Amino acid sequence: MKAKKSAEKEWLRRLGTPQHIDTHTADEARRPPKPAAIEQRHDKPRPSDKQKGFCDVAGMDDLKRLVTEGFINVLKNPEYAAAYNITPPSLLFYGPAGCGKTFFAEKIAEEVGINFMKIVPDDIASTLVHGTQEKVGQLFRKAESKAPTLIFFDEFDAMVPRRTNDDRGYQNGEVNEFLAMLNNASARGIYILAATNHPERIDKAILRTGRIDELIYIDMPDTEARESLFKLSLSKLPTDTDIDFHRLAEMTRGYNCSDISYIVKTASRKMFNATIADENGHRQPITQKLLEDIIAAKAPSVSSKDLREFERLRNEFSPLATNARHNDIGFHI
Repeated sequence: MKAKKSAEKEWLRRLGTPQHIDTHTADEARRPPKPAAIEQRHDKPRPSDKQKGFCDVAGMDDLKRLVTEGFINVLKNPEYAAAYNITPPSLLFYGPAGCGKTFFAEKIAEEVGINFMKIVPDDIASTLVHGTQEKVGQLFRKAESKAPTLIFFDEFDAMVPRRTNDDRGYQNGEVNEFLAMLNNASARGIYILAATNHPERIDKAILRTGRIDELIYIDMPDTEARESLFKLSLSKLPTDTDIDFHRLAEMTRGYNCSDISYIVKTASRKMFNATIADENGHRQPITQKLLEDIIAAKAPSVSSKDLREFERLRNEFSPLATNARHNDIGFHI
């Protein structure tokens, strides 16, 4: 009992004795815990097995060559580029929806391997007057601080609409800010890619050289490109050995890249469910008949009326390319 009381007295003595406190540690303890780091999607893509650059793109050989010679090679060989006083041109991809404009731009970033920022309209939207204008400025300042930086603007028409004389002066201010920031951006180590389905909605001043240098029309995939799409999309899936890729390409005239991706994914889902329902667990292969049945039940996303309108836009924005060979494009699902 005596030993117990002695221990209690010692405990009370220590409790009342002032202790040395590390004020830095104490301050840290009083601070609210820092939030966990949030991974930004506007960072340089990390190398992985899923990021293979142009290896993931089916067809589109002419455009790959054009972009490689005029854009990628310049960024990969800065000393020679400086000797010839050249910088990559700013590019705007336009054309029908679902033809892989966004996908191709992202694959360019993987090929280049520099800091990459993908921007969609919501990223710079603001409910405050001049809020978007300020965000645009911050965006370019951040890109310059991490130069060289490749910025990709998706749905570009929503960010730089044609200026008007009505009471929406705040929109005019946003476009003016873009004009200022885009002016010779490459001289500051900022390289621009953009994509849109509606170039006619973009303010004309944005499309002048020095801001957007080149407009490239991304067409619907032709037969060869569609065949490449099916081969690439089905290459890692369980399939029959007698898939007729040329027939699939012929059956999908007027279908865009996302349509073909949908067809393959639908077939893949069906065979996945058939496999888990199989008592023996045998993987059920995707067959030619299944693909043809899905194609028969799937109408093209882009109507013939839409295509006629895009051809009109092509004649307006790329008149010298009217008779050029179509850009074949595809992508891996």
